[in-house]
Amino acid sequence: MRAMLREILAAAAALAFLASCSRAPSPGTAPRIGETGQRPPLTQWFYADGRLLPDDTTARGPDGAIRSPAREWLVVANLDRRAVSFTATFYFEDAEPRSFTRSVEARRSQSYALQNMPEVIPAGKLYGARVESDGPILVQPSRGEYEPYNPVTAAMSSFIAYPGPLGARETRWAYADGLVLDDDSPLEEWEWISVLNPSPDGAASVRIRFLRPGGESEHRLAVPAARVGSVDLYHLKAFPRNSLTGIIVESDRPVVVEQIRRAYTKGIPVIASLWATFAHPIGDQEVP
Repeated sequence: MRAMLREILAAAAALAFLASCSRAPSPGTAPRIGETGQRPPLTQWFYADGRLLPDDTTARGPDGAIRSPAREWLVVANLDRRAVSFTATFYFEDAEPRSFTRSVEARRSQSYALQNMPEVIPAGKLYGARVESDGPILVQPSRGEYEPYNPVTAAMSSFIAYPGPLGARETRWAYADGLVLDDDSPLEEWEWISVLNPSPDGAASVRIRFLRPGGESEHRLAVPAARVGSVDLYHLKAFPRNSLTGIIVESDRPVVVEQIRRAYTKGIPVIASLWATFAHPIGDQEVP
């Protein structure tokens, strides 16, 4: 009797295992956008700030901002032992998302020159990006900014994209080193905050708090569904100049927040240095 019971239990366990295998995705496949459930690790990446500008870019824009020719490369490393396909989707301030799909050979890294894809990313438009793959990859955007018609980079920035999926943790972000510099020194520093809302389901209501001596100030903006938005801190009255400022960004839906700073020698409209970094997500922390 006991032997028969063990055989019945073993058969039931085997049937349960086979049923779970039939429901599970095949190795390396990732859920499609909009599907429920967690994605496999290293198959979804984001960043919030990119812009391509041609060699004939005017140094001073109509808003007084300094602009330098800019190029960007999307570098994708395939960590798998088989070829992996990925789709890069780009989000704009005032246009529908556009995308391209490519494949990377096993255990290889491939660079994609975004400035050579005007049908996907028009010159002069701010964009954010989501990269999704059917296997484990690493995504690293690398940007160069230039003097007009000079092929040697004047400033560069490169970083690992932010890993998805996005959730409650990504509804609050913070960073410590906010600064706009415009004093008597020869150095001039401008700063931007870019916010990507990749969700197709609705606008993100965003509140940016500036933690400065003497009290807080704030700025609010709405980032529509599947769009990116940017705040120019140099021209924002609520942001203090020449004073180190901590920043908290709050949203009613998951977003990606990136800080960008450019430095110039005063009176010379050519970029001297550039850096970009993500704020730190704190939506899962008890922070007032």
